[in-house]
Amino acid sequence: MKKSYKASNFLDTLDKYTKRKRKDTIEDMKKQEEAELKKAEEEITKDVNAMINKKLIAMKNRVFIEVSRKEIEERKKFFRKRKEIMEDMFTDCKKKLIEFTKKSDYENSLKHFASRIAEVLNKDDTILFVKEDDFKHEDLIRKAFGKKCEIVKAKDIEIGGIRGYSREQGIMVDETLDTKLYEQEDWAIENFGILLV
Repeated sequence: MKKSYKASNFLDTLDKYTKRKRKDTIEDMKKQEEAELKKAEEEITKDVNAMINKKLIAMKNRVFIEVSRKEIEERKKFFRKRKEIMEDMFTDCKKKLIEFTKKSDYENSLKHFASRIAEVLNKDDTILFVKEDDFKHEDLIRKAFGKKCEIVKAKDIEIGGIRGYSREQGIMVDETLDTKLYEQEDWAIENFGILLV
């Protein structure tokens, strides 16, 4: 009986040990499985987030590109309209200046232009350039200039005024309305950023 009690006790102990080992092994397997599952979930979540972020970035880039394209188009429209307005304004100014050259007040302007040129160009070789229609004011211009000069018709003066040149001095003085209008266009570009291309 002692043998069978010992054997029975041994078998009980072995059974308890086996059950405990099996339980521990099952718990270890569950823990390992949970850890691997958690790790797999984290990797999947990380991959999904990376994919979502990549798609979001791509979407944001497409939206940004589209918004930028539309903004550029709108700016172009705005600048074209502003350019058109400025061109119309300077075309109207040119017409009004041409109308002014047909009035009697224009003679006073020619006198003023001639005397201003005379202040700078004081040599006898001075040539005064006028538009063809202003050649009829030759005597008035000569008198206002007050010195010996040659008066020549210039095809490049469209609006009016006088341009003087002295070979001896090597100086040109421009008192043409064409140049004054052009300078106003330059002033508008500098001050308003309007490029009249």
